[in-house]
Amino acid sequence: MLGWQEVILVLAILLLVFGPAELPKIARELGKAWNEFNKASSGIVAAATSPQSTKDENKNKQLSEAAAKLNVKTEGKTDQQLTEEILAKILNKEGNSSKNQEEAQ
Repeated sequence: MLGWQEVILVLAILLLVFGPAELPKIARELGKAWNEFNKASSGIVAAATSPQSTKDENKNKQLSEAAAKLNVKTEGKTDQQLTEEILAKILNKEGNSSKNQEEAQ
């Protein structure tokens, strides 16, 4: 990291090279470039973390849809409890349908 003395030296050299008229324009362009860099880096971080949250949202949506189709109440239940109830309903329905088929034969 630069100390205050180095910063003053760099600013003095920039002032001598570019002049007082160009220095604000250069600072403005550097600020815009820094802003774009921050936007791009935050986009990369968001993209790296969002697939997991998207997967969780899709999982929750699928669980809710399956629960609605099987008339399973979702209030106050964890994903694990909901999954177990859905599986139990499916297995129960399959067991009933196979018993009905056996009785029909």
